[in-house]
Amino acid sequence: MEKAGQLAGCLGLNDFKATVGWLERWKRRNNITFKKQHGERQDADDSGAENWVVSVLPSILNEYAPRDIFNADETGLYWRAIPDGTLAFKQATPTGSKASKERLTILLCCNMDGGEKLEPLVIGKSKQPRCFKNVKRLPVSYRANANSWMTGDLWKQWLKDLNTRMRAQKRPILLLCDNSAAHNAPARLSHVKLVFLPPNTTSLIQPLDQGIIANFKAHYRALLLRCLMGLMDGQTDDNKRAIELACSLSLLDSLHLQKEAWNRVTQATIIKCYRRARFFKDAGRDQTDAASVVADIPADCSIQTAGDSTDVELCACKQATATDEASDQMSSEALIQQPPATFATALEGLSTIRAYLENTGCQSYERFYRLADLIYETQRHRSVQRTITDYFKKAKYQRLY
Repeated sequence: MEKAGQLAGCLGLNDFKATVGWLERWKRRNNITFKKQHGERQDADDSGAENWVVSVLPSILNEYAPRDIFNADETGLYWRAIPDGTLAFKQATPTGSKASKERLTILLCCNMDGGEKLEPLVIGKSKQPRCFKNVKRLPVSYRANANSWMTGDLWKQWLKDLNTRMRAQKRPILLLCDNSAAHNAPARLSHVKLVFLPPNTTSLIQPLDQGIIANFKAHYRALLLRCLMGLMDGQTDDNKRAIELACSLSLLDSLHLQKEAWNRVTQATIIKCYRRARFFKDAGRDQTDAASVVADIPADCSIQTAGDSTDVELCACKQATATDEASDQMSSEALIQQPPATFATALEGLSTIRAYLENTGCQSYERFYRLADLIYETQRHRSVQRTITDYFKKAKYQRLY
């Protein structure tokens, strides 16, 4: 508005006064909106990125197959933060709360064809949080230091573990990473070749910065809000706000959400981000061929579903039938009314199942995550949005003629 006043003075419009209303109308007329600046693209070295793509990248693509080209990068995550906005009536003035600044550092890594996403490495502050008690296996790899940052020692150990894994598969790979001070290479890596991107070019040519990390965080926020809404719907007495429920979220809960969010990053998203980083020469390189489609067919489609029963199975079936008949007679004599299961009891059951899996050292939580998705999806379909007429009672009236 200050600049508009200066221009009006230069044009001799002494009666003009820039107001907030004028500014809003001017923005609508010219299709201008306020946008927050993100990323570091303005400080990027365009010439350095172009030179790397032209001189270095072709030799990488010729030497390694897409499945053997990986990119790794760290990102920070405020794991208890919720959106700072809400829906409210125009007359209402929503009050906010202090935003949570508890952060984690997450190392993500995936290959060029999107078929392999390595297990995330999460770095926190506490080495052994209280919520980790009796948990034999975490859903992700977890390390800790005072600042929850990536350090040279953690990076070296992660590289050594990756090298051991690839050596067992007899598979040499290439790993792209930025030139961070913590990314110092160990003395010997037999099956992992490190290639560092030029300085100030990661926002242009690093695949993870082209949308993979952003997609991961979007999935995490969606899962976090779904969890908080489930807790709010299950409240009976104390009506806690979302920020209060977020503070009750444990680090272990967050690790499960991070694991599920990383699983939801699709292969198509990864391929598009690698293409945006100019790793694909043509637009057809990411088309899924027939071999990969066949490879994605579930392996349980050939399981036998019918066959001849053995003598033991016949006897067991007969005994089960007799037991069922006896139980039916008992239930008819004294029927016990079971309370109906609610969404809150379903969430409690999920917590019990997850605790059992954690205590027994479960190797994969994929089926548990699918069960949680089914419960939340069922609740969403059952929830019917109310109309404004539901809040009014139809009045009875009498005709006066």
